[in-house]
Amino acid sequence: MENNNISIKAVEASELPFLLELSRDTFVRNYGHLNDPLYFQQYLDKAFNLPQFEAEWEDPLSLFYWTMVNGEYAGYCKLMREAQVKGLEEAGSQVLEIQRIYVDDRFQKLGLGKLMLQKAQEIAQESNYQWIWLGVWENNHKAIAWYQSQGFEAFGEHTFWMGEDPQRDWLMRKKV
Repeated sequence: MENNNISIKAVEASELPFLLELSRDTFVRNYGHLNDPLYFQQYLDKAFNLPQFEAEWEDPLSLFYWTMVNGEYAGYCKLMREAQVKGLEEAGSQVLEIQRIYVDDRFQKLGLGKLMLQKAQEIAQESNYQWIWLGVWENNHKAIAWYQSQGFEAFGEHTFWMGEDPQRDWLMRKKV
């Protein structure tokens, strides 16, 4: 894609059904083949439905942003302000969690993940937060390497439930 006009904009309520569709499709393509189908479906049913997305969007601490390429929805990020976590207790609520950075396959390799990460850093700086943190599946080696290349370091782990399947996420952080 040449001459890309790339932008970031806040997700609007009317866009939630499409956000759900893009999110679910991206999640299935990236993780469906790596998980037990039963547990994967349990997680999809719980986490990727319109009432769940509406509740997350309405949470005053949640932030959702689209990345747009030439006017097309290319991906999004979900951030959670004041998301306290074990290992960053000294920062209290002065932390920002990156809960999702999803990019549609058609728009990979355009630097959209980095652009969304920069947006998260801007929000953290404007809010005087001390840390940005995230959880990443221990088997997602590509993402772990990418976050490390962006200055994140591992500082702990937690259990992520894929349905009834307990999986381990690495907790990674970056000083603001």
